Amino acid sequence: MTPPVLIWLRRDLRLDDSHAIVAALKSDAPLAFVYVFDPAMKHRGVGHAQLGFIVEGLEDLQSRLAERGGGLIVRRGDTVQQLVAVVTELGVERVCANRDEEPAADVVERAAEAALKGIGVELLVVDDEVNVPHELVLTKDGNPCRTYSAYARGVRRVLAELPAPPHDYDLQGRLLATPAPEIPSVETLVGRPVTLRSDLEGGETHALARLRTWRDEGFLARYAKDRDLVAEPDATSRLSGYLRQGMLSPRRALHVADRAGASKYASELLWRDWFKYVLHHHPDLAERCIDPRYDQIEWVGTDAHFDAWTRGETGFGMVDAAMRQLRETGSVANRARMVAASFLVKDLHIDWRRGEQWFRTHLTDGDLASNAGSWQWVAGTGLDAAPYFRIFNPTLQEERFDPTGAYAARWAPDRPAPIVEHAIERDKTLAAYKAVAAEKS
Repeated sequence: MTPPVLIWLRRDLRLDDSHAIVAALKSDAPLAFVYVFDPAMKHRGVGHAQLGFIVEGLEDLQSRLAERGGGLIVRRGDTVQQLVAVVTELGVERVCANRDEEPAADVVERAAEAALKGIGVELLVVDDEVNVPHELVLTKDGNPCRTYSAYARGVRRVLAELPAPPHDYDLQGRLLATPAPEIPSVETLVGRPVTLRSDLEGGETHALARLRTWRDEGFLARYAKDRDLVAEPDATSRLSGYLRQGMLSPRRALHVADRAGASKYASELLWRDWFKYVLHHHPDLAERCIDPRYDQIEWVGTDAHFDAWTRGETGFGMVDAAMRQLRETGSVANRARMVAASFLVKDLHIDWRRGEQWFRTHLTDGDLASNAGSWQWVAGTGLDAAPYFRIFNPTLQEERFDPTGAYAARWAPDRPAPIVEHAIERDKTLAAYKAVAAEKS
């Protein structure tokens, strides 16, 4: 029997348009699939909502593989050790994987490559997370892009010359049949009862269905107009969690947007790719300000105010609604996220890194690149043409984007007294940022 090619799954829990699968299909060998639950996941900010989403995604993937004559291998433990064990058990000579560009994942990938090489097995890692590989997106001078607009133009230039549509292939008869795996529950993985669950169901099947429904029922066409209406659950696609775990191909999503002429939604998809590009060039994106001047800011906010923010008890309707929705569902619309983030940093004077960590461990779509990049955008410490003086007024934001009050009424109907006065805190923030900028200039 021809030894199988092993597909090492990480954040690519799908069968549609996977570059690792495309690479594996170049041989005549059957394909096997493995996923490892590594205890180190918790140190990468994988919270309970996200973990439950992954479990559901694996259950769905096993079903999709079984329909095509294959199966999924699921292991728990150290990733490298488990990968070597599966390779040995199956007699694998080649492993294919889609690249995971988070710094911690890169460390594991290098260790896996070395361990596999030591037993004579090749590890082929291919780019898959973004629409265009980072090294192809440069300014006309050949330098990395420093703004989103330059990046988006660069991506479009590359795609005009080298179109990258989603791949279509047939896996029937190409998969190695393996016994149905025992996929652990979230409670088993964390060792205690879990209350936070995503309000979306994980899995490629649900991702593709959501994309089709959102397009076919007209929500995609209305996205540019409605996307900031926080009370409307279908104003945004809610596909970010699926993209985060690779249950939906970024090329498939962009292909649908471009074919529909939905340029605003396409640009938002490229924001996701942009933040991965930024992380590629700034691996410490979640630890240090990209603009080093602002690492000098003295964050004077209190733990009591941080706790009030996490509980949704600040007295500002959109902020409180966003934080309570986050704790209950693992989901928050982008507009509400920005308002809540701005309030923490610029009204409560709390280090953006604390907020970034809180969001990432509670969000179903908690992605290091997108989350840290967005927090630096809000904080005014990243790659941005309009930095620190962008300060959201939480009251005006609520009046504009929740005009009927339905969002606040749904998630935060009580209205405690505001814990700060926005105008006063805004002036303090401007003074603090200006002082640092002037001191370092």
